[in-house]
Amino acid sequence: MLWWSRFGQRCAALAQRVVPDPFILAVLLAGLVMVMGATYSQAPTSVLTGFAAGMLGQAGIAFAFQMALILVTGHALADAPAVRRGLGWVAQRPRTGGQAAALVGAAAMGLGLLNWGLGLVGGAFLAREVGRAFARRGQPLTYPLVGAAGYCGLLVWHGGLSGSAPLKVAAADNVFARAITVGETLFTPLNLVASGLVLIVVTGLLYVLGSGPVVDGPGPPLDDEAAGPDEADDAGLVSRLSRARGVTAILVLPIVVYLAVEVGEKGAGAVGLNAVILFFLVLGLALHARPLAYARSFSAGAQGAAGILLQFPIYFGILGAAKASGILTALSQALIAVAHSLPAPDAAAAVMTYISAAVVNLLVPSGGGQWVLQAPLIVEATTSVGADAGTMVMAFSYGDQLTNMLQPFWALPLLSVTGLKARDLMGYTLLVMMAAAPVYAVCLVLFSV
Repeated sequence: MLWWSRFGQRCAALAQRVVPDPFILAVLLAGLVMVMGATYSQAPTSVLTGFAAGMLGQAGIAFAFQMALILVTGHALADAPAVRRGLGWVAQRPRTGGQAAALVGAAAMGLGLLNWGLGLVGGAFLAREVGRAFARRGQPLTYPLVGAAGYCGLLVWHGGLSGSAPLKVAAADNVFARAITVGETLFTPLNLVASGLVLIVVTGLLYVLGSGPVVDGPGPPLDDEAAGPDEADDAGLVSRLSRARGVTAILVLPIVVYLAVEVGEKGAGAVGLNAVILFFLVLGLALHARPLAYARSFSAGAQGAAGILLQFPIYFGILGAAKASGILTALSQALIAVAHSLPAPDAAAAVMTYISAAVVNLLVPSGGGQWVLQAPLIVEATTSVGADAGTMVMAFSYGDQLTNMLQPFWALPLLSVTGLKARDLMGYTLLVMMAAAPVYAVCLVLFSV
């Protein structure tokens, strides 16, 4: 299996040369979509106005702020003394590069199946701490591979409990004529087998890649000091409040009550992005205890949110241009037409939906936003070929998550935490995508016939 490791190193070296900075990539993709859209559309100016309107749309701005908050609250939580000790203990477990990559990848995917935000933030911080543990021991490590492993939660998230499309169709008011329950999507043999196989295959691949020769490259950022209470020159009331442990309870109590009520009433459906942010916030406040300790850690984490605030509006502009032009609709319709011409049209429709979702995700890397665009076509394909609705929803989900391994949009929080660049990861994530792609495709065929 040494050839796999060497192939991974070649892919990583190639990515170092050809993968642009994520901001440059976002700008180039925006230009590509606007040119394609203006060429295809009968109203070219609507494509341009759609892009500008999408950039500053209320939903896009809100989502960018949510993503910034999940990064910053996740950073503050990971910086709490108790969490730092826990992460440090876990990070000490792997003793070889293969063990390090496999541990981080398996943890990121496991957390990603629970919630994509947990997988993204947890994988990022664990990757960083594993890198630091190896650096403290003076042990060489291919750190970019470990960083790529920390990103693998985004390879399985849409088949997990926070998957956008499966949760949307489970509601009564969805694009299908009836609610498609999670028992028909997330908890089917198709999804359990496909997600389980991908977790096993990718973990094994990461172990093999990490067991090869160590590649010189960037290392983890230096250990930052744990946030503690600010030292004060006097013992006045303000200074005592800054150090007081009970002050943060003013915020902790109502958030805990709210989360308990929401989960009690809605169950797993309550665990959305806002709930994860509140969970990170309340746990960070509780573990830091002292108000200024938390504020200092939060401030340090905010420095890494610049990429999110800069680039997320561009991708929502791309979504707006794609909607206005109709090019993605045309792409999906063409693939569905191909499915009709093949034997076993239900299985072919599932595979074509999978492929189309993977392609569209490169331009519109938002599971919920992409579902809005493709859902009507998936319903049409499901009806026309007599395919199983739950299988078609999962086919979309697998395609959407697969090409996250090529799209650095979601990697921005991880890049901020690990100190890596997108080009450091992409050679390895390409291999991960190549390993997972046939697993999803074969499972869709086998469970469709």
